Amino acid sequence: MSFDLNRLIGIPFKLNQKDFSGCDCRGICWLYYKYIKNKEYPFTDGKRIFFRNRKYDIQRMIDVIATFSSPVEFIDLKEGDLLLLKTLNGIGALAVCINDKQILHMDIVVGSCLTKLKYLEDLFLAGYRPNV
Repeated sequence: MSFDLNRLIGIPFKLNQKDFSGCDCRGICWLYYKYIKNKEYPFTDGKRIFFRNRKYDIQRMIDVIATFSSPVEFIDLKEGDLLLLKTLNGIGALAVCINDKQILHMDIVVGSCLTKLKYLEDLFLAGYRPNV
């Protein structure tokens, strides 16, 4: 039985959460992998994220992702790849490619949503391809 990707759209933003009632950028990636790819990656070192330590928190997230993935360039992104994107404060947020044209990510105001990949090249900080 396949999972309807549309169930992952419109989930409200809730920091440090990862379920359908609310999640953050790590949580939406966790839900995508759990329900679309049938894989569970940690995306966290088990410690909470706090906005005041955002730069440190992002580095912790990158360190965890590096344990199960390999770097990938923007031009080579494909379905299932993770992206670290610049945010308004310049630090970064996590998103996942759902195909070679769109990403699934969290917006603090609208919640989980899709955005065309081609609009994000200037915001791209790093890409990661999970090892299968």
